[in-house]
Amino acid sequence: MAETAEKVSIAMVGPLIVSGPGGVVLTPTGAKNQALIALLALSPGMSRSRRWIEDKLWSTFGAEQASANLRQALTKLRAALGDASGILLSDRLNISLDPARVSVDVLQPDLRLDQPRDLLEGLDVRDPEFEDWLREERAQLRARYDAVRPSEARGILINCRADGHGSATSALIGEVLANQIGENIAEHVRAWRQSGRPIDAGKDDHRDLDVSCDLLDQDGNSTVFVRVGHAPSGKILYSKLHKLDGPDDILGTSRDIATLVFEAADRVVGKLPLMIENARPEARATALSRLAMYRMFSFEPDALREADSLLRQAHDVDNNGLYLGWRSLIRSIQFIELLETNPDALKEEAEALNHQALETGADNALVQALISQVRVMTLGDAAGGIDLAEQAVARNPSNGFGWQALAAASMLAGRPEDALRHSEHGRAIARFSPFKHWWDLYHCIISVACGNPHQAIEAGEAAARAAPSFRPAHRHLLALYAMDGQFDKAQETATRLTRIEPGFTLDRILNDDTYPVRTLRNTGMLEPIRALL
Repeated sequence: MAETAEKVSIAMVGPLIVSGPGGVVLTPTGAKNQALIALLALSPGMSRSRRWIEDKLWSTFGAEQASANLRQALTKLRAALGDASGILLSDRLNISLDPARVSVDVLQPDLRLDQPRDLLEGLDVRDPEFEDWLREERAQLRARYDAVRPSEARGILINCRADGHGSATSALIGEVLANQIGENIAEHVRAWRQSGRPIDAGKDDHRDLDVSCDLLDQDGNSTVFVRVGHAPSGKILYSKLHKLDGPDDILGTSRDIATLVFEAADRVVGKLPLMIENARPEARATALSRLAMYRMFSFEPDALREADSLLRQAHDVDNNGLYLGWRSLIRSIQFIELLETNPDALKEEAEALNHQALETGADNALVQALISQVRVMTLGDAAGGIDLAEQAVARNPSNGFGWQALAAASMLAGRPEDALRHSEHGRAIARFSPFKHWWDLYHCIISVACGNPHQAIEAGEAAARAAPSFRPAHRHLLALYAMDGQFDKAQETATRLTRIEPGFTLDRILNDDTYPVRTLRNTGMLEPIRALL
């Protein structure tokens, strides 16, 4: 009876849930405490040495501090388990759970495999050794899911077609545009493209998306009708009628065509997780990464950490190098915003993620653009940044991220006029993006460096309108308004920063070297703010 009363269930598929008799929740608080019980639950015989656990949870600490942290975690874990704390056993060398009194869902032969979920969803321990362990465990669970799933080619299948309404040349040009949109979608999600109008294949037709571009020439005027639909349901995910000056608009990827392609792909990717089955890894990974982008481009410290966790889960679900590229960019943002205590560690992590991303995503223009941005922002590598960015825009001229990366690399290389031109182009391409404030901010910064404060103010104001709580935009506007003698607006901006940024003061932006305005400080742009004191 005592053993039955002390029986504890540990659910690890989904969020960690520890339950005692009668379903009482015994889940410990704190990521490291939860990680400790997870490590034990999935260890052989549910037992590990103290040193092994310390290496997984406190790998960056010295041995003495790691041992102290483990002792403290054990104390908290026993307190959380309460009357069931007898399941936790320890001696001088080892720590264990009692297998006779513990049930772990992922170890059960009757685990449901028809409704895939991630292992330990949302658990963010931020230790590289634990992340490696968790990645391996998730891969093993994913393999079990895949084993019971009907075998089929992975990836979204995109059919790209065109109709020139009697003109073979127009049809070919339309197909070029359809393939550009398909390729842009494929940069965000694992996908295959299929060319031409498909014959009705009945039950063997597994198309997910139809991208069609129909061209019409009438009285010397050319128009293209772009439509992207969900093939199984027929639902339209994006459509637009666009007037052309001529075929060179498409063949030369004019700015308006690049904008159209970028917008179409962005809208479709945003809706894709709602259209395809959640059991497919492409759907789950895309949903996680899309949510991560909204978190990431807020630049909020906690949101950036959450975005990193979401992208790590996306990569565990679908081994796509793009998610590593996004994670590398997060490290760069944290580095520039001075959000973490160890900037050298951020640089090392960014560089490691760079290499891993390129190993699996070297032919992806978006991955090249993200890695270029990181090499410039964090590693100060102008040559490497330019090389990757040029590859990105050559492969995909509609890649707004590529043009912005090329602008940043050109600025670092001492080519301000090129930087401003590339930034203007990228900003125009991405003007309908929900993350347009990212391009506006960097156009503001590049305009400052090029000695164009009024253009910088326009871009900074655009960023602030698009994302009212976007702190970097307001910081630059504060300095720019003061430089331009617009002290009323400068004061309003300072008041807004006080509301959206805990701990902000004018004294801090002027005198605190740890405040993230290094470029403004190094260029002397902060001095006019003193007039507000």
